[in-house]
Amino acid sequence: MKQEDIESIWERFYKADRARTEKAGIGLGLSIVKHILDLHQSPIHVKSEAGNGSIFTFTFPITPNISKNPEKE
Repeated sequence: MKQEDIESIWERFYKADRARTEKAGIGLGLSIVKHILDLHQSPIHVKSEAGNGSIFTFTFPITPNISKNPEKE
């Protein structure tokens, strides 16, 4: 993906140039992921090299559910 596409990939229905020629997908996946992560105040980062691929990384906060009376196994 081109560097100039990175800012726009989070928009609904956005497809990078190469993706526009392919039939699969309508351009909602990354928008949905970004929305869910925003709700959890979790950033998402993308590193991309045109013609080589992209790497997406994020941190998702998980709070352990610790019971006062844990069941014995």
